[in-house]
Amino acid sequence: MKKVFRYVFVYLFALLIILPIGYMVLSAFKTPQEVNKIVSLPSSLYLENFKAVFQNSVAMRSFLNSIIIAVSTITIDVALCSLASYAVARQKEKMFSFFYLLFLSAMMIPVVANLPAIYNIIMALGLRDKRLALILIYSATQIPMGILLITGFIKGIPRELDEAAIIDGCGYLGRFIRIIFPLTKPVIVTYALTSLVFIWNDFLMPLMIISSESKKPITLAVYSFVSVHQTNFGAIFAMLVVAVLPPIVLFAVLQKQFYQGGAAGAVKG
Repeated sequence: MKKVFRYVFVYLFALLIILPIGYMVLSAFKTPQEVNKIVSLPSSLYLENFKAVFQNSVAMRSFLNSIIIAVSTITIDVALCSLASYAVARQKEKMFSFFYLLFLSAMMIPVVANLPAIYNIIMALGLRDKRLALILIYSATQIPMGILLITGFIKGIPRELDEAAIIDGCGYLGRFIRIIFPLTKPVIVTYALTSLVFIWNDFLMPLMIISSESKKPITLAVYSFVSVHQTNFGAIFAMLVVAVLPPIVLFAVLQKQFYQGGAAGAVKG
């Protein structure tokens, strides 16, 4: 009976997740007359909604902006977090343990609580309405998670590998680049995908920082289908379908490394 209840709970939970996604996909293929009918199926594969998305210059530009912001942020954070995590995981001084706890303590403070300070800093640096501002903000907010995952993973790598490299005359940075970093691929994939989902879906930070149409990420570009007199809901659903494809495809391709890195990074050390 307990097992049956467990399966019922899992299936109900899965249904709650699938229903909104299914509704979004079906609505993307509905005509303007059908899209307002919630409990209905599209009469045909109406592709004009997707055509409107691909012909909208703001929407297409937003995809490029989101890609630039996400790739830049993840590249910066992988470099910084992996180097810092290697030092924290391998050095025995208490100073490194203090820095590790300091990084983790940042995870306890919600980003929303720092919005006034973040906005003031961005204005003081003259980065308002610039993609660089979002890259710097996301890089800073995602570092604690990277330190947590990568440090735990590196602690699970035998120290004998470092010792063998030292005997061969390999320096500190050389040991990291040639031996340790290639072994951290699973946790790097986990961290990169987790950060990508956060950056790709974030709405509040771009709303606060970006105002130019040409610099808006994908979450803000949805408003390009909203006007004073009417809203193209079919095109909005179509854009959302296109927008969720990159993270889903990446996860499908890299899910093996994602689970390996998440499990190892969470329990080691």
